[in-house]
Amino acid sequence: MLRLAVPVVIIQVGMMAMGVVDTVMVGHISAQALAAVALGNLYFFTLAVFAMGTLMVLDPVVAQAVGAGETPAIARAVQRGIIIASLLTVPAVILLVLAGPVFRFLGQPADVIPLAAAYAVRTAPGTFPFLLFVVFRQSLQAMGSTAPIVGAIVAANLANAALNWVLIFGHFGFEAMGVVGSAWATTISRILLLLGLWIAARR
Repeated sequence: MLRLAVPVVIIQVGMMAMGVVDTVMVGHISAQALAAVALGNLYFFTLAVFAMGTLMVLDPVVAQAVGAGETPAIARAVQRGIIIASLLTVPAVILLVLAGPVFRFLGQPADVIPLAAAYAVRTAPGTFPFLLFVVFRQSLQAMGSTAPIVGAIVAANLANAALNWVLIFGHFGFEAMGVVGSAWATTISRILLLLGLWIAARR
C-alpha cells in the first residue's frame, strides 16, 4: 500500500505546492500582494477541481483496459480524456478572464481585486497544459507508472520557485513584476510540467 500510495501523495502535494510557493514569495512584497495571490490561486483551483474530478474517471477506465490487455481501449481512453480536457478548458478560461467581475460579485476587498484578477487572468494560458497533465497523470497511474509523474512534478516545482524569484523580484535583468510575475512563473511551470511528463513518459 505504501509503495502505491507514497508516489501519488507526492504528486498531489506537488500540484498544490506551486500555489503555496507563489503565496509565500509574494508575501515579502506586501500583505495586499499576499492576499491577491492567495485569492487568485484559490480561484484557479476552484475551477480546476471540477475538471480534475471529471478527468479522474480515467483511472478505472484505463486500469480496466490494462488488466484486460486491451491496448486499443487504453488509447481510446487517453484520446477521449484529451478531448474532455479541451472542452473543460473553455469555460475555465472564460471564468478566469472574467475574474475581476466575479470577485466584485463575491464581495472581495476592493483593493485586492485588481491584483487578484491580474493573477487569475495570467494563469489562463496554463489551464489546458495543466488539464492535459492530469489526463496523462491519471492514465499513467492506472498503468502503474508513477516515477515519470513524480520526476515531472518535482522538476516543475523547482522551476516555479526559480521563476518566481526571477520574475517577482526582478533578477537577471528582468523587470520586477510582483504578483503578475508570480502568475507567469506558475503558468510557465505548468507548461514545463506537461512537457516534462511527455518527455519522460512518451514511450
